[in-house]
Amino acid sequence: MDSLAFIVGIVGLCAASVALWSVRRLHQEVLRLKREQYYLEQKVGALPGKIESAVEPLRIQTALLARGQRVSDTLIRNGQLYYEISGDDAVQWLVQPSPSSNIFVLDVRTNAEYAKQRIPGAKLIPVEDLEMRYQTELPIESDKILVYCAGGDRSRLACDFLSRQNYPNIYLLKNGLQGWMGPMEGDSSGSLIQISSKSRVSSPSVG
Repeated sequence: MDSLAFIVGIVGLCAASVALWSVRRLHQEVLRLKREQYYLEQKVGALPGKIESAVEPLRIQTALLARGQRVSDTLIRNGQLYYEISGDDAVQWLVQPSPSSNIFVLDVRTNAEYAKQRIPGAKLIPVEDLEMRYQTELPIESDKILVYCAGGDRSRLACDFLSRQNYPNIYLLKNGLQGWMGPMEGDSSGSLIQISSKSRVSSPSVG
């Protein structure tokens, strides 16, 4: 009788262990499903913003076309408001002058950074002053407006802003001065090499 009770006890303990294991597995599965539901809700919630970001460039470009302004088909296809150009390509722009086209070089760093080192002929408008000064100091009729900063973050903000102000000819210098291998001028640039006093130079077609 004692042996039977012992066996029943062992069987009961095993059954309880199996039941406990099953409950734990079920609990883990419920937690997994809740996590997946949370991530899915986050993705769904972010969709309107992503759709708006994707559609906004097209909406702005459509408005430009309605005003009779030319808009690059490359920008339309890529869903971009402005071009991006490497330091090497930008150097080629600035070392092959031509009277047929011009580039306006815009530096959006601080006064101190500009005084220390800059691309020859660049116009300084710090990014925080751009909204107040662009209309009077930035020629919209330039063939291309090359925008740069130290590393690319401030110039990207400037390019985004200017593109929304009906400038269809904005070019971001990738990586800013970090990616620029051409001549420099300024207090710490050593021997100064002038490219163009007005930043009016030729450019191969981009886009």
